Order: sequence, then structure tokens, then C-alpha cells
Amino acid sequence: MKLKTCPNCKEEFEGRRNKKFCTVSCKNQYHNEEYRNANHAVFNINKVLNKNRTILKDLFKVYRSSAIPLNILEAHGFNPRYHTHLFNAPSGERYTMIYEVGFKTAFDNQVHIVELDEVA
Repeated sequence: MKLKTCPNCKEEFEGRRNKKFCTVSCKNQYHNEEYRNANHAVFNINKVLNKNRTILKDLFKVYRSSAIPLNILEAHGFNPRYHTHLFNAPSGERYTMIYEVGFKTAFDNQVHIVELDEVA
């Protein structure tokens, strides 16, 4: 029987003709790494979105409907360029949303934080 080389650990092994990996663990590691590499950008964007969401929710608990300077959000690591969607409230106001929590910009770089169930 001809020895094969595992594409993950580079070890030689014996096995069926169509067997590619030496162990199930090597197979899983290989495919997990492929998946991670293929979806690297998505993982990074989700990380920023989750951080933005957490910051908004935490500051909403403190400030509620009060206006907050945008630089306070940014000091916590908030990145206003990343959001999930825009929401047009029945009142005509437009909110930049990150899942169920969002914000609208007022004058002088002040923002109002809202949760979707309070807007609708």
C-alpha cells in the first residue's frame, strides 16, 4: 500500500485509496482553517458590529434619551461607519441601526441612542 501525506500535518499515513487525512482531528482542523480564511472579512465586520452594539446598549442604559457627544461613543471604541441598516421611524426621523439599537445624529455631533422597540 502506498503512503499518503496528510495536507494538514504533513505526516505520512496508510489508508483507503480516497482517504486524504490521517485522522478526523486533522480533517476538522484543515476545514476549520479553510472556513476561517474564506470568511475572515465577515468575522472582522461582525466583531466591529457587536462592539458597536454593546457600546450603544451600555450608553443607552446611562443616558436614555439625552443627547451624547459622538466623541464619547468614539472614546469607547464606537465606529459610526459600521451599521446594519437604516430605519425610518413613523415620526419621520431616520436612525442608523445596529441590529435592534441605533442612533440618530443631531446638531453639533450630538447623537440620540434608541432601541428599536421604543422607536416603533
